[in-house]
Amino acid sequence: MRFVFVQTLIIPSALLLQGWAQVVSPSMNVTNVAIDLLDGSHILHFLDVVDAFGHVSARNPDNSSQFIMSFAVAPALTTSQSLVTYEIDNATAVQLTFNTSVTGDAVPSGFLERFIHSQIYKAFPNITGVVHAHTLNVIAFAAAEIGLRAQMGSAGSVGTLVNGTPIFDFDTLPTSILPEDAPHNLLIGNEALGDALADTFDNGSEVVLMKGHGMAIRGTSVRDTVFRAFYTMQNADVQSTASLLGALAMGGVPPAGLSPRVAMDATVTFESDSLLSRAWALWTAQVDQVPLYVNDLRN
Repeated sequence: MRFVFVQTLIIPSALLLQGWAQVVSPSMNVTNVAIDLLDGSHILHFLDVVDAFGHVSARNPDNSSQFIMSFAVAPALTTSQSLVTYEIDNATAVQLTFNTSVTGDAVPSGFLERFIHSQIYKAFPNITGVVHAHTLNVIAFAAAEIGLRAQMGSAGSVGTLVNGTPIFDFDTLPTSILPEDAPHNLLIGNEALGDALADTFDNGSEVVLMKGHGMAIRGTSVRDTVFRAFYTMQNADVQSTASLLGALAMGGVPPAGLSPRVAMDATVTFESDSLLSRAWALWTAQVDQVPLYVNDLRN
């Protein structure tokens, strides 16, 4: 059994009244995923993919009907004691992942938009990682109603769809999904909205842009999904610059991006274990140099 002191910065007063929380070690599979979740949250903040908002999650490797993500706290501040195990069915909190004495309604409030994660996991059984972020240069594309297309090998998972990545538009939802008297605040706060977002994914892209909001990304591991999120942001920068240069060129030629074959093969190469591990080693070394980020499962 392992004991870790809880950072009072992120633990609600109701839990502090109970004294230091005891960390119960789950299986090694869950612990390894949780280590990546904490690192992934910190990396996404360090790389400016997320700010005070946004989140990353993982399907529970020991129970495919559950997923693990932080309760509602800024990604940079996540520790083992902010991780919650949720049922995919209705995104219901089961317990704190590393303090099993805190269960059900006693679990601190989760992200309202955890339904992004639950419904993507429900719709795609092979998906084991999800990121939601409000990355500014990505929001610009949805605002212009222009989908992203892969412009470089490391962003091959963005895809090469003719119209670019799918765009989820809150304003076009029927009243059966978004009733007139419901909040029209862009937030994916229930199963119906989460299902509508999940239905927007296209097999030609692992990314959905969310108009006025950000993006949702699916992946086959936490590391893979974080990698995709960062390079989707990078791809948006490249596509923006290429679009500007194309407009300035004679004839105003927009960037075509990669061919489908090149994008597919590049995805296989760049998202291989060896290259993902190389990127992850750099990123974890960088966040380890910043006192703000605490991965109490790895340090």
